[in-house]
Amino acid sequence: MTKKPPPWLDLSAPLTDRARTQLCPRCRQPVLRALVGHVAALDTRADPKALTPQEELTARLQGRTTYCLRIHPALPPRLIRRSPEHIRSGRCRHLVVSDHHCTRKPAPADHRTATEPDRLF
Repeated sequence: MTKKPPPWLDLSAPLTDRARTQLCPRCRQPVLRALVGHVAALDTRADPKALTPQEELTARLQGRTTYCLRIHPALPPRLIRRSPEHIRSGRCRHLVVSDHHCTRKPAPADHRTATEPDRLF
């Protein structure tokens, strides 16, 4: 009999740097999700569309982070952050993707919350 994990444990977060395909919880578009980095890894969602060098430049100018999607025949795919040194070294032989930005607009704010104080009772 398997024991059910406690409710406070978030099992939806990735536990590895291996990229896996998921749907964005907000806009329902497919994304790649993985932990990126060695020490203080960031939970990252990236668009699976490969970028050309011009598209990568546009994404970087918009403030988006870009990643190498390293695919090896015997290993699961990994997302690696593209540092300025990595970009400067020339064309990457792996696929280049950028972080995901939802295209869906957030729900409008409730107009009453800004004018009424927060009351406990």
